This record gives sequence, structure tokens and C-alpha cells, in this order.
Amino acid sequence: MPQYRRWRVEGGMYFLTVVTHERMPLFEEGWTRQLLRQAIAAVRKLRPFEMVAVVLMPDHVHMLWQLPENDDDFSTRLGGIKYAFTRAYLTAGGKEGATSGGRTRHRNRGVWQKRFYEHRIRDDRDFTRHVEYMHYNPVKHGHVDSPAKWPWSSFHRYVKLGLYGKEWSDPTKANELGPTPGFE
Repeated sequence: MPQYRRWRVEGGMYFLTVVTHERMPLFEEGWTRQLLRQAIAAVRKLRPFEMVAVVLMPDHVHMLWQLPENDDDFSTRLGGIKYAFTRAYLTAGGKEGATSGGRTRHRNRGVWQKRFYEHRIRDDRDFTRHVEYMHYNPVKHGHVDSPAKWPWSSFHRYVKLGLYGKEWSDPTKANELGPTPGFE
């Protein structure tokens, strides 16, 4: 089995993607989105971090976290979120996907994929590229034709802060804006 090495930097900023087991569209329902929100809040109380950006898709979630100084442990935080959500979801009657004997032996339920994707943000350009990737993700997956139309995204907070205009990556404005930011 390969050895996975994570690039850990105390106080680092990390782009994380976690996917549901078998790509089940768990987050199409409001109650499951609420359970995830509660799981994130519970973990943030115990192990603080700043949620810089987030996009919740039906079968996965992208998050950009800023960790506190002297702390590089994003894995425990993400594991805590997955655990808290899974427990609440199954208790509330949620259905899990098929599990193998090995998965069961390792106490992995059929709610999340076992692993997750992580990338440490290196500089401002890398930050911009990942935030724009996240906010454009609902368009990429064909759910909407503009990030402004996807309700489960920090895109709306970025617009309120003046970091984006609502027309950012709007296909009807493509000629006025040039290429979609971050996707040249």
C-alpha cells in the first residue's frame, strides 16, 4: 500500500476536497446540509480554523481553511467533521452505501470516501486559482450556468465583500469580461 505524505505547514492554508461514498448525492437534501453545517461548527469549537471559502456540491465539498499559528493538523479536523456528520446522518435514518468486509473491519461506514484531497496554498496566485475553481465548480458540473445561481457557496460572501461582481463568470457577459478568471 502506498505511503501518503501530507505537506504540513503550521498556520498554513489548505484546499480540501472530500467526496461521499460511491458519489451518493447526500447534500441534495436540506437536512443533510444542516447536519454537515453542525458537524463543521462542532469541530471548529474544539479545534478552531477559519473557513476561507466553501462550495457544497451534491456529492462532495470543497473547503479552503486557514489553520491557526502553531497548528498544522487539518486531518484530525476533517476526520472529526466526517465522523460527526456520519453519526448524525445515520442516527437520523440516512442510508449508507455498500461496504466491503475490509471497510467494515476498519470502521469505515458507507457515507464518505476513505481518503480526501488536500493541497497547501503556496501564494496569492495559487489562492486565487483555487477559490475560483471552487466557485466555478457548480457550473463545471452542469448544475447552474453561473456561480451566482448556486446557493451553497461562499461565492455570495465574496460578492458582498466586493471581491467579485455578480457577473463573475456569467456566460452572457463572457465577451465583456474576457476568459473566465483563473481558467485561462
